[in-house]
Amino acid sequence: MAATLELRVVTPEKPVFEGQVESVTVPAHDGEVGILPRHARFLAALGVGELRAKGAGGTVKFFIEGGFVQVAGERVTVLCDRAIAVEELDLKAAEAAVQAAAQAPVAERSRLQQRAAAMRRVTGAASKGH
Repeated sequence: MAATLELRVVTPEKPVFEGQVESVTVPAHDGEVGILPRHARFLAALGVGELRAKGAGGTVKFFIEGGFVQVAGERVTVLCDRAIAVEELDLKAAEAAVQAAAQAPVAERSRLQQRAAAMRRVTGAASKGH
């Protein structure tokens, strides 16, 4: 049996995922971070993008936004502002978010454009079967 990690993905509303996985990739604020069993203790701020967790049953994917990831021993905890299963994302909603970001006040535009671009990437990859 391959070594595993215990992954918990939690939002302020509810736990979104709990399970054993072989690897986790998260969108940190400054790039993707891959986590495997026996990873060093780690704490990072999350950005916006796709969380991928590979396990015996396949890969689970979530669009996540903001928060933190902590690795302690064989436990990975993702505390995020928002987590949506990729298959529940809507490409039309992502395109609408891109349009809304362009019309947003300057103070909010950058954050909204980043979120909209990440949604577009994640939904585009999902529609291509990645």
